[in-house]
Formats: sequence, structure tokens, C-alpha cells
Amino acid sequence: MDWVLWGILALLTIVLFAGLQRPTEEGFDDLPDISEMTTQALDAPPSTSELKNHYKALLLFVDDDIRKNGIKGLRILADFRNRVYGRCDFRDNLKTDDVLANWPSWLPPLDITMKEPAPPVDDAVTAESKMLAYIARNFPQEPSKSKDEPASIVRSLIQDFGYRFVFKKGREKERVAPDFTPRKLLKDWVNPVGKQHNKRARRIEREYRDKCIRP
Repeated sequence: MDWVLWGILALLTIVLFAGLQRPTEEGFDDLPDISEMTTQALDAPPSTSELKNHYKALLLFVDDDIRKNGIKGLRILADFRNRVYGRCDFRDNLKTDDVLANWPSWLPPLDITMKEPAPPVDDAVTAESKMLAYIARNFPQEPSKSKDEPASIVRSLIQDFGYRFVFKKGREKERVAPDFTPRKLLKDWVNPVGKQHNKRARRIEREYRDKCIRP
């Protein structure tokens, strides 16, 4: 039995020594990949100014991604669309140029002297989750008393996204889903371009690969 006890003691010593050799601070390689993060880390609502920058970042990414024949931008848009409007398609007259057209006056302006660089996909994914979190926290939003702001940033966001991507302006009235409940907007949310969405992403790819998203 002595040799068994000595063996256990030696194993414990090795384990303790290995633990002491580990760095006390985590490096960047130890941080979780945003592609696998859930709402536990992403559902904190942003401030109004942050919300505006998130929406701008999403539009810039989608414009760049579509022009490169990418599909990730459409996946992110489709996730927001389905959760807020309950629709399963984009408007059939959507064109590439529509992504940045008729730029909202309440957003940070685009630099007209140069093509603004598109943010990375992780920023676009975060932007969508933050937009949902903002609506969930602030809907319905009280009218703003500021002359520089629209009556409601929530209303303005829902309306702008709706007419930009989902509804035909002049033919359809933008509206949220019939069963719209703000507190459920982030329920079961996962990264629309992450591994968890592989099956759904393939469906979206098939659905929109041949859509008329053209310059």
C-alpha cells in the first residue's frame, strides 16, 4: 500500500506544481471568441450615442460585404429582421446601393471625401445585438425634448431599418411583428454568423444567393 500512497502524493505534487506555473493573468488567446458568445455577454444595452455608432458600423459592414459577394451581412440583417418585424424576407426591390442611401440625419455622418473603412465582422455582430438590447430596454421610448434629435431613437431605428431592408416605402407601412415583445428580442440569440447558426446560415444562403441584390 505504501507505493500506492507515494504514487498519489507524487501525482498531487505534479498537479499543484503545474498550477503554480500558470500565469496569473489571462492573455488575449484565452478570451472567448465572439462567434461563440451568447447574450450573457452581449445583451447590456448601449447608450444612445453608442447605439448610433453601432448602427452605422452595421450598415458599413453590410455594404462592404455585399459588394464583395459575401453572405454574412445578410445573415446579420436577417436575424434582426426576423426578431423585430417577424418577416422572413427582404423587400424584393432591394439594391446594393440602398444599404447606405438616404443616410439618416440622426446618425453620425458619412465621410463624403473618402470611402469609410468597413468594420470587422465581429463589430457588426456586436452592433446587431446591441441594437436589439437598446430596443428591448427603451421601447417604447419617450419623445425627445432635444431639437437635434428625432422624437424617438427607438422609433427612428425601427422605421429606418424597416424601410431600408424590409418594407416597400409608399406601398407598405413598416410595422413590428404581431407578437412583438421587446423583452424577448434577445431570447436564444446567438451569433448569426457563428458555428451555432450553421444550419440556419445555409438556409439563408440558399434563400438569398440568387436574390436581386445588385448595384
